[in-house]
Amino acid sequence: MTFHFNNEGLLRLKKNFSVLLLLLILAGCGTVAEVPAEEEIPEEIPEAPAAFSTMLTLSDLAELRLSPKDRFRTFELSVPEAFQLTEEELQRAQSNRGFRIQLFTTENVAEADSMSLLYYDWAAEYEDLPFAIVPEAYVTFRQPFYRVRVGDFRRRSDANAYLAILRAHFPGAWVVIDTIDLSLSP
Repeated sequence: MTFHFNNEGLLRLKKNFSVLLLLLILAGCGTVAEVPAEEEIPEEIPEAPAAFSTMLTLSDLAELRLSPKDRFRTFELSVPEAFQLTEEELQRAQSNRGFRIQLFTTENVAEADSMSLLYYDWAAEYEDLPFAIVPEAYVTFRQPFYRVRVGDFRRRSDANAYLAILRAHFPGAWVVIDTIDLSLSP
């Protein structure tokens, strides 16, 4: 087997060999840290404690061992009083849950406001609204979008009935779960 190197290959080989040789020399020239002298051993050696095997019996070990029923223990987790809701607060939080119809989502507040005004114009012209009052329009912000939502519906069926009417003019509308104002619920 013969190897043929051109001048460039020989130069690269010499260079790599030189770097390797330099690294070996530097590694061999490391300093040696001083090792502190060992402490003198006192003449009196304290007596070692008795071995565990002489202190524990087999019955002691059996008591320490987990039994199968110990693996399935249940723990009651308690919530600190500061975080507990009273029954009244829980009822109030759950009673404000309802449905709204989302008409539009945008990053521009002016577009959201104009969609809200467009809804009110449509509702004023529409003659067969199923409710005594026109459901309110809300512009809310949740980063990064402004959302235009309509109505305060307690039941999904009411929201779906109004959605069927709105879809003719606002085809992208859909029902969402939201916190509603109970005084404005139709």
